[in-house]
Amino acid sequence: MRRWFLALTVLVSVAVASPPLFFALFPVEVPDLPAPGRRIWVGGDVAVNALVRGDGSPVVLIHGLPGTAYNWQAVSDRLALRGHRVLAYDRVGYGRSDRRSADDFSVDANARELLALLKAEDLRDSTVVGWSYGGKTAMTAALSDVSRIGRLVLVGSAGLWESAPPPSRLFSILFSAPVVEWMAAVPPLFRGMQQAMGVQFFSEQPVPGWFSLQSRANFALSTTRHTWRQEAARFRFDGPDPAPIDRPILVIHGDDDRVIPLEVGEWIHARAPRSELLVVEGGSHALPATHPVLVADRIEDFAAR
Repeated sequence: MRRWFLALTVLVSVAVASPPLFFALFPVEVPDLPAPGRRIWVGGDVAVNALVRGDGSPVVLIHGLPGTAYNWQAVSDRLALRGHRVLAYDRVGYGRSDRRSADDFSVDANARELLALLKAEDLRDSTVVGWSYGGKTAMTAALSDVSRIGRLVLVGSAGLWESAPPPSRLFSILFSAPVVEWMAAVPPLFRGMQQAMGVQFFSEQPVPGWFSLQSRANFALSTTRHTWRQEAARFRFDGPDPAPIDRPILVIHGDDDRVIPLEVGEWIHARAPRSELLVVEGGSHALPATHPVLVADRIEDFAAR
C-alpha cells in the first residue's frame, strides 16, 4: 500500500511538473502590448500608464476586470476625431501601470486613484466612462468627490445584483494563485481558459483578433494575474447606490450581457435621478469592442448635451 501511494505521488508530481518544464525549455512566443503612453502619478510611488490623444473637452475611459487602456482604442480614436481630449489608462496593477504597493485591491482604492488622476491632469467637467468594474469605480469616485466630474457614462457597469450566484468552492480553487500560475506556465492551457472567458464575455459572438492578442499580452504579466485574482476575490455586487450622485448619468447595457445582466443596468437607471438608459439589442458585455461607433457616438452626444 505504501509503495502504491509513493508511486502515485511520483506520477502526479511528474504530471504536474512536466508541462511547465517543457514550456520553460521550449517557450511559446507571447504578444506584447502596444506602445506605452504617459506615466501619471496617482499617489505615493504608484503611476499609471495613460494613453492621451486629441484636444477639447475631457473624456476619461476606465476599463474593467481585467483589461487595459488599449481595449478602448476604437472608441478613443473616434472621440479624439470628434474634438475631445481622451484619456484611457491602465488601472493600477494592469497592463503597463505599476503594481499596487499596498494590499488594497478594492473599488475604493481604484476610485481614489481615478480622482488623483483627474487632479494630476487638472481635468474639469470631465465625462468619466466606466466599463464593467470601471463603472463601479466611476460611481464610487463620484460619490466621494464630484468636483471634477461633469457626467458619467456606465457601460455594462457593475452594480447591485441581488440574484448573483455566490462563488463556488471550485471557482475558488481554479482561480487560486497556484492553479493560475501553473496554467500561465502552460500557454496552450492558459489560452484555453482565456478563450472560455471570451465566449462568456462576447456572448458567443466572434472575438476580435486584436482583443485576443491584447488579452494574451496582458495576462502574460504576473502583475495583471495577481491584481485580477485579488480584485475578483474582493468584488461584490452590492452597489454603490448612485441616488446621491448629482450629475447626469448615461447607462449603456447589452440585453445579452452574460457577465453583468441587464437588470443591473436597469437598477442603476432606476436609482440615479438624472439618468437615461440605452439598451443595445443583442449586445454582449464587450460593447466597446463590438460596438465602438455606437458607444463613441452616444458618449459624444451625451457630453454635448
